[in-house]
Amino acid sequence: MNPQELQALVDQYKAMADTGQISKEEHIQLLSGINIMEGINDDAEGLALKEQLNTIINAAITVASLAA
Repeated sequence: MNPQELQALVDQYKAMADTGQISKEEHIQLLSGINIMEGINDDAEGLALKEQLNTIINAAITVASLAA
């Protein structure tokens, strides 16, 4: 989720709370859910990056092993 999407979601939840569509507690829970969701996304992105780096490193090791 990019910053603009995050801000739009936060604004949407605030508007829902302001109009009484959701309670204050629900508003806080929804905002907490974004925080958790972003934490999960960060971890998944970090894992994907680590996998890519591992692939590159392993390929470099293979090439170096064949050249030696």
